[in-house]
Amino acid sequence: MKRKGLILIMVIALLSTACLTAKKQGSETEFNQHLNTAIRFFQQENYPLARQELDLALRINSRSVRANNLMGLTYFKEENYDLAEIYFQRAVKLDPQYATGYLNLGAIYAMRELYPKAREYYEKAISISPDLTAAYYSLATICFQLRDKEQGFNYLKKGLELDPNFLEEHAESRAGLPMKGSVLADFYFNFGKVFASQGNVEKAADYLRKARENGFKNWKLIEEEPEFAAVRDNPLIREFLR
Repeated sequence: MKRKGLILIMVIALLSTACLTAKKQGSETEFNQHLNTAIRFFQQENYPLARQELDLALRINSRSVRANNLMGLTYFKEENYDLAEIYFQRAVKLDPQYATGYLNLGAIYAMRELYPKAREYYEKAISISPDLTAAYYSLATICFQLRDKEQGFNYLKKGLELDPNFLEEHAESRAGLPMKGSVLADFYFNFGKVFASQGNVEKAADYLRKARENGFKNWKLIEEEPEFAAVRDNPLIREFLR
């Protein structure tokens, strides 16, 4: 049975990025009206109506990176990954420096469980935008899926350094990623490990509990891993060593 982990896509916050211009009919004002209406429908999870407005917007400006990206997101939300990929690819073709387009393409391949390809796109996103927080969390997930635990930990640590509250504050950017076997347990354990290295005992213990709930058993790592050195004698951490 597959467990659900996390993967990140970039949604409304990214719609303010650059818009390339190649107008066909209608004015810039009309384009913005259709795009803003599409955003409202997207926020309401009414993806068919969002697409109707985006279609009208793209008739005015087919080279809008924002409109193509949002069109892709409407299909992504409906798990139509083939059509989502078409629009995300259009977005990065229009703007090869559009890091969030590569992030969203990474999400497509992650959902298809083509993890090496997903990793390529996430790494491309980071190469363009080194502070793209979502890419680090997503890369961490993929690395754990590929059993590259060391690199997964490093990406997770970087994501937490950039924004420790990102996952809680951007719930609308999350979608399910199948995580098999012990992968999700390892993912949560490493969350705890990062917070332990920062001396944040409560958050470390919280994620260690999540690891335990998902079947983590290798608790001797708390005694062995240097990241736990400063907190391993704390009662909240010692409970996992009983």
